[in-house]
Amino acid sequence: MKIIHKYIASVFLLSFIVTLVIVTFVISMGVIFRVTDLLAKGVPWQSVINMYLCGIPVALTFSIPVSALTASLLVFGRLSADGEVAAMRACGIGMWQIVSAPVMLSLVMMLACLYLCNELGPLGHYRSRQIMRTLGAGSAVKLLDEGRFIQDFNGFIVFIGKKKGNEIFNVRIYDIRNPKFKREIQAKSGVVTTDPITKDVMMELKGVRIDKFSEDSPLPMFCDTWPLRIGNPLNVKTYRKRQDDLPFLGLLEGMRNMASYNPSLSSYDQEKMKSSFAVELNKRIVLSISCFAFVLLGVPLGVTAHRKESSVGIGISLFLVFNFYLFVIIAESLATRPEYRPDLIVWLPVVIAVCLGSFLIDRGD
Repeated sequence: MKIIHKYIASVFLLSFIVTLVIVTFVISMGVIFRVTDLLAKGVPWQSVINMYLCGIPVALTFSIPVSALTASLLVFGRLSADGEVAAMRACGIGMWQIVSAPVMLSLVMMLACLYLCNELGPLGHYRSRQIMRTLGAGSAVKLLDEGRFIQDFNGFIVFIGKKKGNEIFNVRIYDIRNPKFKREIQAKSGVVTTDPITKDVMMELKGVRIDKFSEDSPLPMFCDTWPLRIGNPLNVKTYRKRQDDLPFLGLLEGMRNMASYNPSLSSYDQEKMKSSFAVELNKRIVLSISCFAFVLLGVPLGVTAHRKESSVGIGISLFLVFNFYLFVIIAESLATRPEYRPDLIVWLPVVIAVCLGSFLIDRGD
């Protein structure tokens, strides 16, 4: 039995490593193009190399689960097509015994992904953005991500519900430049531009409500348009961590003490930000557990496919990965809607994959 386990483990590992190199390279293509563009602009190559290295842990958090799934489909599809699975079962070896080696290896991959997702990945995010901030590269408008509270602008906290090019919708801005007088600006839509000289971000807001308008007039004010200049955060050398820059314990601390983490936000917006933190935290755990779930599901599907061709295994893996990450995308899009419990939605594909994979393996016995 040890010989069989060693044989399956070695074949699985070889296929996994080859697939990992290819998938990681494909995922890193965007970083490679970005690095090439920075080199063409005269950015020092040491900083560019550091940025590329910072992106590798993030790429691995996605490529390891995908490679584990692809290796499971390819290896067990070939073993099934060659009749080796049938021969082992004819000798009285059950399916759980056959898959035990890849499953144990997937647990090791899961632990590696947990470390990458919760420690090295956030650290890579943080250092990469620090380098960009130090170099003054990039565009401040790109910092205006939709669906999160942006605290990169000095004296402002900005939330954008939806962004389409330079158009923004469902805008909420906290003006905290004066600690003694804080006000909230809401707008149905707006247009974002950049000052060509100072590179400051300027907004032309539409359908605006300002609460409170001024110290002399504390009542809310409504207006059709409202111009607002919120500065250029790329000029500020200090960089405040975003939620994807925070390690596991940092996210937990932020969720437990959201009121002290963001005292300027209203209680409703604090709940929305807490929900966003919860989605990020659960997403990292799910991405790590997906190594185990993918192997558990990929093995019986590979046996059922009963094909030697790599294209069949790759096609099945792409289909499964697409459906898996679709749930992650849905959960992230609902991150600021705590009433829909997006932190639980992200767990659905893992639960389905583990249950379905276990059922198929039991049925194979």
